[in-house]
Amino acid sequence: MVSVLFPNVEETDQKRITIMTYNLLAQTLVRRELFPESGDAIKWKNRRPRLLKEILHYKPDVSCFQEMDHSNYDDTFKSEFENAGYETCFAGIGKTHGCCIIWKRSKFTKLDDLTIEFDRFGTPTMTTNCIGLIVSLKYCETLSGELNSGLVIGTTHLYWRPQSMYERARQCLILCENLLKFKEKFGFEAILAGDFNSTPTDPTYKLMVKNTSSLTEDEILTLETSMRPFGEDANSNNSPSTKDIVEDCVDNNADSNVDSTISDNNAGLLKNSSTSSEIPITQKTLLSMSAGKSTQTEPISQFQPTLPDLLSKFTSLPPCVSMYAQHLNSIDPENTIYSEPKFTNYGLHFKGALDYIFLFCQNDDNRNNGSKVKVTKLLKMPPEEELLPLIPNYKFNSDHLCLMVELIGLV
Repeated sequence: MVSVLFPNVEETDQKRITIMTYNLLAQTLVRRELFPESGDAIKWKNRRPRLLKEILHYKPDVSCFQEMDHSNYDDTFKSEFENAGYETCFAGIGKTHGCCIIWKRSKFTKLDDLTIEFDRFGTPTMTTNCIGLIVSLKYCETLSGELNSGLVIGTTHLYWRPQSMYERARQCLILCENLLKFKEKFGFEAILAGDFNSTPTDPTYKLMVKNTSSLTEDEILTLETSMRPFGEDANSNNSPSTKDIVEDCVDNNADSNVDSTISDNNAGLLKNSSTSSEIPITQKTLLSMSAGKSTQTEPISQFQPTLPDLLSKFTSLPPCVSMYAQHLNSIDPENTIYSEPKFTNYGLHFKGALDYIFLFCQNDDNRNNGSKVKVTKLLKMPPEEELLPLIPNYKFNSDHLCLMVELIGLV
């Protein structure tokens, strides 16, 4: 994995800021049957030093992490990052793992942070225990002479049952609304990075980057038919994958001791109740399945679960761009699909893009490369042959790949 300097970006004295996002693979969710090719590479005693080495090798100025175990944050990541010159903000509610944002203390001072419990906003379709985390960072004077210069950054790990398209979009909207409130409060640029559990063809992604006009009638119907709790209709293809079951069982029993390498589960399969056949989760079936401390605040938007309301609220958001989608196809077309990396996740039953780094723009002109914030480098994704047969392994330390961009214009 190497970074690439885009030739159309002129050399400049502007300060460059690197942003990373990385789903670390929570050790409490690891089961041997989910990672049959990983061998001893999946064990925490082996993954721990390699994950730290990988992250600190890239030295991101700001990084967003998902699936960080509570225990591993307390025992490992917090102290290791602080020793490496970072400050940290971790949040996780109702799960054995959570989200974390870190930043170099030599470059940033935290002004505020916000943990968003999606289940407390409006009327969720089901209990998910999913959260969003937002941090407002002020640049140090050594970086910028401006009195009010900084960055608002948010991260999340959206609900991931493939059928729950609507709930995922609902959570994404709540996070965007709160992030933009922080942007307005502090006057900083706003970036959203994380694991959205959505492919580039899913409604949530399209609503983020293109708003409602890009949705087909079938996709709107998919959102409408997914506006219900998982498992409500016993005659539908609405059965959980094994990893869903693992997450629900572990997260609802956070104090239990879990063997992180052994399981009798049958991972990543959906049960068709009408035929009793097992359906592997693929990118194609994702749509067809359903036709420190954290500041706690009251919900900014009491969003009710009506589809017209959701679509209207997405339409009112400012334009949003994916940092990778802007440039990846021009420098690495062989490893690109729908303008995004072919793979940010390469597991046993799903292989594709789920992770993104988004920038909120001021208007549509900024969306079309008119923004003062520009990408100067990004971290290329490895070709598929390097990921075979599956990850993690002794080269790649999670079932996800980290993404990282270098930006100018933030300062």
